[in-house]
Amino acid sequence: MAKFTSHYQALGFYANGQLKRFSNGQYVTEDKDEIVVLSGMADVEVVVEEQKTEAKPAPKAPARKASAK
Repeated sequence: MAKFTSHYQALGFYANGQLKRFSNGQYVTEDKDEIVVLSGMADVEVVVEEQKTEAKPAPKAPARKASAK
């Protein structure tokens, strides 16, 4: 996921032949083509760019056996 900001509240740009617009000076996307276009724009700054990774569940601790008393 990548989050971009702009000084312009409703900045528009084209990606994949479609017009996209910032909302309140922010735009969030996971589309690689949009990220490439936005990264090349002078009036746009990258705020957050995270790599999407698949989280593996933590291994469970072995169950404790009840002791017989």
